Amino acid sequence: SSWLNMPSAYYDLNWDDPQRRTYREMIAYETIQANQEVLESIALEELVPKIYQRIDDQIIEHDMRSEDCGNFAKPMDGFSRGFTNILSLDLFSTTFDYESDHLLSNHPLVYASRDALVLTENAWDWWWFWGQDEVDDMTNIHTFDISVPGVTTYTGSGRIDGQILNQFSLSEHEGVLRVATTVGQWNRWWMEDPEPMSSSVITLVRGVDPQTDQQILLEYGRIDGIAEGERIWSARFVEDRAYLVTFEQIDPLWTIDLSDPSTPTILGELEVPGVSTYIHPLHDDMLLTIGMGPAGEDGLGLDWSSTRLSTFNISDLTQPAVADTLMLSPVEDPENGRWTWSYSEAMYEHKAFQYWGPKEMLAVPLSTYRYVETYNEDWGYQWHYEYVSKAVIVNVDEATGSMSVHGEVNHSSLLNHEDVNHWWGGDENIRRTIFMGDFIYAFSGAGITVHNLTSMELADVVTFDIEYPAYAYYDY
Repeated sequence: SSWLNMPSAYYDLNWDDPQRRTYREMIAYETIQANQEVLESIALEELVPKIYQRIDDQIIEHDMRSEDCGNFAKPMDGFSRGFTNILSLDLFSTTFDYESDHLLSNHPLVYASRDALVLTENAWDWWWFWGQDEVDDMTNIHTFDISVPGVTTYTGSGRIDGQILNQFSLSEHEGVLRVATTVGQWNRWWMEDPEPMSSSVITLVRGVDPQTDQQILLEYGRIDGIAEGERIWSARFVEDRAYLVTFEQIDPLWTIDLSDPSTPTILGELEVPGVSTYIHPLHDDMLLTIGMGPAGEDGLGLDWSSTRLSTFNISDLTQPAVADTLMLSPVEDPENGRWTWSYSEAMYEHKAFQYWGPKEMLAVPLSTYRYVETYNEDWGYQWHYEYVSKAVIVNVDEATGSMSVHGEVNHSSLLNHEDVNHWWGGDENIRRTIFMGDFIYAFSGAGITVHNLTSMELADVVTFDIEYPAYAYYDY
């Protein structure tokens, strides 16, 4: 069990009573002992991951252990509750040959370059800090060499302070690992005076621990104190540069020089209302971002219902400048008609942000809905949802950064008909788009469409059958 069954006396105590910690430690010890008894009764092969191969109607089970379990690793401390399994195989091999590595870890972030695979995980879950405010946020980092097809070679682990936002906060360049991290106790809501946030860029290189002879990651350089009181909202590393966006009430864009990885250096800072949640490099002199606009005319806060594109001229890294901004909405009157907040998955999932360089076009999904109530004499009051589900196509001039709306792909008609306009529990958003030649393909839970990019006319459509949830009715 991973749950601590506390006695009722525990809940009768004040939350800051030190006796509560005594209870937690005692029950945790008893739970660990009980778990140990269960584990000792289970054979090892029942615990370790397996892989299954199907050949015609035959299922072949493969044990992923090496003879000495040398392909399993765990951190020296921390609290991990699962396995992260890495399976390496050569897709061009005529036989099913593979190599496996396993980490006892929390849910990891994954970054890969051509030759390196990096896994990072929070050293502890958030609840680990409850009652242990003196413990700092830390992140475990594990690195592997993947330069040989079908082979994964462990190259070292390390630990840094703070938390990593996503895989774009990681980069490996010329053998140096670069990491953008935010430190502070900003997510410990129970603390009266938590340590304020700030961010760092840390560089790491591979080394060997002289005491244990184990491969480790050694800190090579760092810069601290970036954006005191703010956290990282987006990051991107490009060769010997790093770009960070931090935010509290207004969005600074930071440009950082990594040409000497032992001494990262801030080159420039630009304050911009709103925030960028994803950074897409167009070329050495221009960035394209997506995010949210400010909440008010003073430029502070965030309008969480907005979607904003921005381009930044970074030809002079010491003086980054806004080239253009473009606000997007799925409807012409977002403030009227009882529309809910609009939503774009591209703000949080880079796979939904589809930029096609050869045509200098960007596709951004946008959606919203509203509750519509009508009345007629025969049926009385009736209601339905009106969905708006689009992908807006934007022209982006890579030379100047200027942007304009080219057209849109609209899936609303696939959702707004008699059989579908009640809440069906599916996903009305256009999830993915693909530019292919002179056409754009759009995929949603309702169907697939193909539009001509020149005329934006519909070329083909495939609709999906939608399964409705079963509603239960009760007599009272």
